[in-house]
Amino acid sequence: MSTMDDAPTMALLVRHDLNLSVGKVAAQCAHAAVDVVANARRTRLLERWRAGGGRKIVLSVDDLEALNEVADSVPRGCFSHIVVDAGHTEVPAGTITVLGLLGPRRAIDALTGHLTTL
Repeated sequence: MSTMDDAPTMALLVRHDLNLSVGKVAAQCAHAAVDVVANARRTRLLERWRAGGGRKIVLSVDDLEALNEVADSVPRGCFSHIVVDAGHTEVPAGTITVLGLLGPRRAIDALTGHLTTL
C-alpha cells in the first residue's frame, strides 16, 4: 500500500436535489469541513490530513436518502458531520444539506466511489 492510498481525505457530499446556489453550497461545505475537523480534533488522523496537504473532494448525492445511506455506512476510524441548515436563506430550517467525511483515503473512496464530483 502506498502512502497516497492511505492519505487522509475529506469528502463533502452535497445534495443535488436542493438546487442550491453556488454561494450556498460553498457556505454549507465550509460548515461541514469545520465541524468534521472539530469532531476529529486531537487525533493522529487529523494531524496526518493537515500534514499531507488537507486533500478535499466535493461530491454530489442525489437526495436525502442517498446522503443518509452514506452517513449510515461510515466505518470506524472515520469522522462525519451532517449539516442541518438554519433556514435563513434558500431552504427551510432543518434541511440537511451536506455530509462531511474525514478518514483514510481508501475508506473514503470505498464509501463514495460511486458518486460524481460536483
